[in-house]
Formats: sequence, structure tokens, C-alpha cells
Amino acid sequence: MSYRALGIYREPEFSPGKIEADAAILDATLSELEREGVEIQAIDAVSFAMVPAIRADIVLPMCQGPRALKRLAEVEQAGAVAINSALSIRNCYRDLLAPGLERAGVPTPPGALVEADEPLDARKLAGLDLSAGVFVKRGDLHALAPEDVQRAGDRAEVESILADFARRGIRFAYLQQEVVGRVVKFYGVSGVSYFTIQPEDEEVAEAAVRALSEAALAAAAALGLEAWGGDAVLSGDRFAIIDFNDWPSYSRVRRPAARAISRRAMSLLGRPR
Repeated sequence: MSYRALGIYREPEFSPGKIEADAAILDATLSELEREGVEIQAIDAVSFAMVPAIRADIVLPMCQGPRALKRLAEVEQAGAVAINSALSIRNCYRDLLAPGLERAGVPTPPGALVEADEPLDARKLAGLDLSAGVFVKRGDLHALAPEDVQRAGDRAEVESILADFARRGIRFAYLQQEVVGRVVKFYGVSGVSYFTIQPEDEEVAEAAVRALSEAALAAAAALGLEAWGGDAVLSGDRFAIIDFNDWPSYSRVRRPAARAISRRAMSLLGRPR
């Protein structure tokens, strides 16, 4: 049986500084599928949202905008398999991400979703210590500009950053307690035993890799993701996941990641490799 795969490039506005890297991992994955005899096609997110009919058995979407996700959900309902699904991509918006990580039961810093143009509500800040340092992050998508994630050292700084968000039209913000330690990036693909940590400095202890791998897989399952990555803070033998993303660029591990995503795609199509 011949399969058809459709790749959807991420919208440039959701790919600041990574347009080429994001396109490269999608192209690499499609090339892997083509070697398996799959008919491949790639399209930009705007065009995908406007195409009246889609012929694809599996969709590889890196898109994140509402219009493209709405169209993706329709294509899934028509029978196509998606890596990742529209719902799982939406689950990575910050307003849904924190509840998803909480459902997964993984270590993550305390946080609170607040309205940027409203006074801080003490009830929403339970568990947060503003004087110990918090990160103020835009409350919808991941950072689209450097000022979309800022550290605040006290309540006054939090309020100042929130006011700036409101001026820029960002309605919600996510306050996340600062965690001290080493920040590492991790990448994974569900269902094919692919997981890697990419530290900036010294290697990570094997026990920490195993623990973080288990937590990340649980988080991916709770969010519904197949291709994913994120950031964690390591402190001794403990860690906290501070961010989780649908289909990252995998820039440091592009080739093995593309092979892993391709293997997962073939498995979901019912033809394990």
C-alpha cells in the first residue's frame, strides 16, 4: 500500500530566529519517509488553512496558529493521522501547558496564569514567592520576542512587566517560580524509545537522564504529543521541567530525530519498521 504524507511548515511569526532550523527538521523527516516509499508533499501553514481538500494519510504539522490548527483538526476528523495532533499542539499554549504538566504529575515549578491588565490576585499567587524571583512569560504562545519572558525579583517588577505585556496587547501572563540550577534542553519522540538531553556544559548523570526521560514521556502522554522537546533545571539529583514544546527544531540532533519521527509515523500508519 502506498501512503501519502503532508508536512506543514511553522508560521514565520511563531518561529523567531528559527525559520530555517524548523523547516530543516520537517524536510529531513519527509526525506526519511520518502526513502520508505511514502509520497511526500510540503506546504506553508497559510496555504494549508485554505486548501479545500487534503489528500494525506499522515500529516506532519509544525503549525501553531488558530486557523491552521482548526484546519488540522478537520483533516484529522476525516481520517488522517497527525504528528502532532491539533489538540496536542494547542495543549502547549501556556494557558493549558501548566495544567497538563500537573496532570502528568511531573516535577515543575509553582506557577499562576494571571491577566496582564488586572491587579494581582493573592488567591492566584498561592504557592508563589515573588520576592524569591519569578519568570513572567506571555500566557499564550511561547516567546515570540526576547521581552516575552522576563525575570522579576519582586512584586513591583512583576507588575511593571505585566503592564508592559498589556501595552503590547498580551492579555495573559504566566508567572513561574524561579528554580536555581543547570538548564538543559531535552528532545524526544514517543513510541520509539528516542530521548536525548543536550547540556551546555558537562554531561548529565545517567540516573538524572533516566528520571527526566520518564517524566518527559509522562508529560508528552498527558499533552498528547508525539514529537516534543523542552527545558529542565537540574539541581543535584533533582530536576524541574520549566517548559515543554510541540515539535521543536531538534537542531542539535536533527538527523537521529528525523529518523525517529519517521519511524513513529510508519508505526502509526500500521507499518512498523
